Amino acid sequence: MTERDEDFAVAARTRLEARGRERDRKAERRDRWNRILLWLCAPLLFPAAGAAAATAVIEHKSGLALFVASFLVPAALTLWLARRRGWFERVAWPLVTIAATLALMFWAGFVWLGYGPG
Repeated sequence: MTERDEDFAVAARTRLEARGRERDRKAERRDRWNRILLWLCAPLLFPAAGAAAATAVIEHKSGLALFVASFLVPAALTLWLARRRGWFERVAWPLVTIAATLALMFWAGFVWLGYGPG
């Protein structure tokens, strides 16, 4: 092997290692962003939207399908955000979203704002 071939091999190996480090940094950044989104949306934003929708459905005496959808759509969005997590988190996060939606619907919608049946 000539010196030129060795220099070429070292340069190629260096480029591959640099690309690998850049790919790892991007994956880490993407994972951090997904984690932040999951922690903001699953217990806060999705349940608030679902509770508002569920309260509106009850207030306007709409169908049962819309009421169920107001719980399932936020849970499905949470499941999509947790798709790269472990199996436990893929189960737990949608349950957290449904529980928070239910709690917000009762507290904010019925108690605080006085909406709902009756």
